[in-house]
Amino acid sequence: MSRATHPHTLKLPREEHGLATSTAATRRIQGLLPVFLENKITEAEANGLVVPLDGSIESTVAAALAVDGIGADYVTGLVMPVQLSDEGPARTAETVASLLDIDCHRLNLQPVLTAFQRVVGETGGPTDDLVAMQNAGERFRMACKYYVANTRNELVVGTVSRTDRLLGSVAKHGENGVDLSLFGDLYRTEIKALADALAVPLDLLDQSPHPMEHTGATDAAELGIDQRDLDSILHFAIDRGCSASTVADKVGVGESVVERMIQWCASTRHKRHTPPKPSMDN
Repeated sequence: MSRATHPHTLKLPREEHGLATSTAATRRIQGLLPVFLENKITEAEANGLVVPLDGSIESTVAAALAVDGIGADYVTGLVMPVQLSDEGPARTAETVASLLDIDCHRLNLQPVLTAFQRVVGETGGPTDDLVAMQNAGERFRMACKYYVANTRNELVVGTVSRTDRLLGSVAKHGENGVDLSLFGDLYRTEIKALADALAVPLDLLDQSPHPMEHTGATDAAELGIDQRDLDSILHFAIDRGCSASTVADKVGVGESVVERMIQWCASTRHKRHTPPKPSMDN
């Protein structure tokens, strides 16, 4: 990954740790994001928004902002459990939809995955590769989101944070397969602050990054640091292009932790960019 600065498109008041979590920042975000959604609906001459719900803070905040932007009557929630372990988060997601009074549909994708495993098994390939199957499940969800959006002339709203995008904690051509990347500029810590400002019932939600799946990507717990420090490292190292030693001093972590984050972001770059073509290769 290039060490050049990649500034956010959102100009927000930032605190010493580099993140936009103050009252002034969250108020500005609350004002900007619903208007963004409303404007994109108008530009596309669409009828509404499809929001995937998984019981997470991110999907709940996205749905709340969608309702704020265009009204509950124009928001479709999709709950798409794949594994049996998804049942708890799925029920939470349905509760969120009910609280927001939005149209919500549950699509149980376990039979789809089972049929898929049977078909790919005929090719001689493994059908018990956990990561491969989790990625397949996310791509099924993506296909379902777009099927519903196409039939209703709606736009698909993404709920992936900048944290997960930079870490590559998503399935390629899965969660990022959306029309609108609502949280493309916001780190998990910033979305949590926004949830607080919106009075989202956090005690109800699953606060893990991916309640309905986990791709095994590095995370705050694996690094032994808290979420805010992880997000601060990403902001200073990636968005501002600071050196590893400078970031380590600013955040108060070891330089090796910063270097590991930079290397991890570089290794997952392929998940964030257009596939290379011969004329682009160096």
